[in-house]
Amino acid sequence: MRKRIAHAVAILIAISFLFAGSAVQAQEFAKVGTVGTQFLKIPIGARGVAMGNAFSALSNDQTAMFWNPAGLVNTEGTGVMLEQINWLADISYNAVGVSYNINSFWAVGAFGATLDSGEMEETTVMQPEGTGRMFNTSDMMAGVSVASRLTDKFSFGANVKYVRENLDEEIASTMAVDVGTMYDTRWNTVRLAMSIRNFGPEIQLDGGYNDFDNGTQLEQETEFLPYHFPMTFRLGVAMDPLLTSTQRLTVVGELEHPNDNLERVNLGTEYAFQEMFFLRGGYTFRHDTMGLSAGVGASWNMFAIDYAFTDFSILDSVHRFSIQFHF
Repeated sequence: MRKRIAHAVAILIAISFLFAGSAVQAQEFAKVGTVGTQFLKIPIGARGVAMGNAFSALSNDQTAMFWNPAGLVNTEGTGVMLEQINWLADISYNAVGVSYNINSFWAVGAFGATLDSGEMEETTVMQPEGTGRMFNTSDMMAGVSVASRLTDKFSFGANVKYVRENLDEEIASTMAVDVGTMYDTRWNTVRLAMSIRNFGPEIQLDGGYNDFDNGTQLEQETEFLPYHFPMTFRLGVAMDPLLTSTQRLTVVGELEHPNDNLERVNLGTEYAFQEMFFLRGGYTFRHDTMGLSAGVGASWNMFAIDYAFTDFSILDSVHRFSIQFHF
């Protein structure tokens, strides 16, 4: 066990050095505000969130469709996942996922998520105090997943999803894909993973808007400019320094590279007793507000429930619950 703990520490140190090297080489400039469909950046899955968003190399349940679709081959039978998220600013975000393990080599799934801002009062340049009209914004995605175990060590998965963004009366929609791989080294329980999420063409709102020139509204509408998806590349590693018939301790680390911000390192851990009761914790480094996260979980027979808490510093904390059924 001491050797496994030493190996786990060495792996986390290696990730830190990898991150440090990347940070030195990268231009320290966060391209914030250069992509749209921001709701796609909200993580789904209380278990992964509680572990500091470091879940790509550990994905082995229905939430794999939202982290690393290659992990879907590690599920068993048929499973259903439901999640409710109390997001920032009273925004409602809900997700569902269904998976089916065809055999030891193939698994498929379907998933969806919706976000609703709730009612907001409209303001304009001419009426900054409000027009009396209410509006809302909503987003949704829905897609299918397929995963295959190509060898006893290597698996591959992909999502194809439809994404729709509704900003008041303007709508933008298109398709995007996610791909991921997992590799079990069979050495001291070390697993490696890679995933690319939200890869797709530019997306553009239909219609247009009225621009102003020195305070005077132009008569002709201006067309909305197209914008990119929030594409994210992840490299992850997981290891079990403690693994007995009754207890398991898993440590995970992940290097995250978003296309609109600085690189981040996510670290997390999960302690399991009898694979029935779980304690989780993690931390996200180099995020503007997100930092510490924690959570608990319980599983018995065909039912599992997970809770996660995320600290957003100067913003409100976020709480989420997810449940899973297996049959």
